[in-house]
Amino acid sequence: MPNNKNKNWLLIIVLPVVILFVVLAYQFWFSGNDKEVLEPSSHGGKDYIKSIELGGEWFLNNQNESFLYYEYNFVKGEYSDKTHSLREMGALWSIAKLSNFLGDERYNALAKKGFNHFENYFEHDKENDFYFVNITPQKIKLGYSAFVILTLLEIDNPKKEEYLEKFADGILFMQNESGELGTFFYSDRSTGKDYYPGEALLALMSLYEYTKKEKYLAAAQKAFPFYTGYFSENPNTAFVPWQSRAYYKLYQAIQDRNVADFLFEMNDFVLEEHSPKNDCAGFGFSRGIITAVYAEGVVQAYDLAKELGDEERSQCYFNFIGEASDYILSLQVIEGYGKEAIGGFIGSENSQTMKVDRNQHAVMALMGAYNSGILK
Repeated sequence: MPNNKNKNWLLIIVLPVVILFVVLAYQFWFSGNDKEVLEPSSHGGKDYIKSIELGGEWFLNNQNESFLYYEYNFVKGEYSDKTHSLREMGALWSIAKLSNFLGDERYNALAKKGFNHFENYFEHDKENDFYFVNITPQKIKLGYSAFVILTLLEIDNPKKEEYLEKFADGILFMQNESGELGTFFYSDRSTGKDYYPGEALLALMSLYEYTKKEKYLAAAQKAFPFYTGYFSENPNTAFVPWQSRAYYKLYQAIQDRNVADFLFEMNDFVLEEHSPKNDCAGFGFSRGIITAVYAEGVVQAYDLAKELGDEERSQCYFNFIGEASDYILSLQVIEGYGKEAIGGFIGSENSQTMKVDRNQHAVMALMGAYNSGILK
C-alpha cells in the first residue's frame, strides 16, 4: 500500500510552489505592458481630509491682533518678529478657499479679518484709476493685487465689485506691448518674474470666469507668447505652478492646443526634476514642503491630461501627486506639541519652524488633489 505519510510531505512541499506559480502567473497576465490597466482611480490609505482640517486649524490657532503670525518655532514655542506681506496675503487666499471647501464659518471670519487688515493699505492711483496695495512702499508687488482679487472671489465685501475691477485695472496697467507684466508698481525692479506674473495671470483668468469681460482674457492671451519664450530660455521649477494655474484656465476659455502643450511641457519638466526611479513613479522628494507648490501645478496638468484623454501623462501626474501628497503629510506635526504647532507643516525633516505660506501651499495642494479625485 502507498505510504500516506510520504504523500502528506509531498503535498506540504509541492502545494506552496503551485500556489506561488499561480499567483505570479496571474500578476503577469493582468499587468502586462498595457498602461491602460494602470488607469488611476484614487490615491488612498491616509486621512487627507483630516490633514487639511488640521492645516486649517493651525491658521486659526496662530492669529495675532491684525491677522496671523508669520512664523512659529514649535520647538521653542516662540513666534518670530518677521513678517512677509505677500506670503501672508497668499495664506489669506488659502483660508478663504478653506472656508468654502470645509463649509466652516470660522475660516470665513478669519479671511475677513485678514482682508480688513490689508484693506488699510489700499491706495488709489487717481491719474490711472486703479488700486494697489501700499503695505511695503519701496516694493509694491504685483502679487499683492493678485491675491486681493483671488481672495475677493471667495468672500463677500461691500466694495467687492469695485475692488475687483480696479485692482485688475492695476494689473492691466502693468502689462507692456510684449505681453510681459511688470513685477513692481512705480519701480524698475524686475525680480519676482517666476512668481508675480503667474499670480497676476491667475487672478485675471479667475476674474474672467467670474465676469466674462474680454479684457482679462485678452491680457492672458497677450502674455502667453512672452512667457512661453521666457520659460524656454529660463526653465525652472519655480515658474511652473502659478503659470500652470493660469494657463489651465486659459485653455478652458480658448481651447488652444498650444496652451495645453505648454502646460504639459512645464509639468513634464517638474516631474523630470524629481528624478523618478521607475517609469513615472518613485519620485525623489528632497526639497521639503516646497513639494506642495509643485503639486499644485501638477494637479492642473493632471486635470487637463484627463480631459484630453492623454492616459500616459495622466498616469504620470497621478503618481507624482499621490506620492507628493504622502510626503507632504510626513511634514505635518500632529501631536507632541501645543495647539499652536498642531497641524503646522515644517519646512523639512530637520526644520523647527512653521510659516503661513507652508500651510497655504500644503492645504491648497491637498484640496486640489482631492477635488480632482486623486485623493480619497
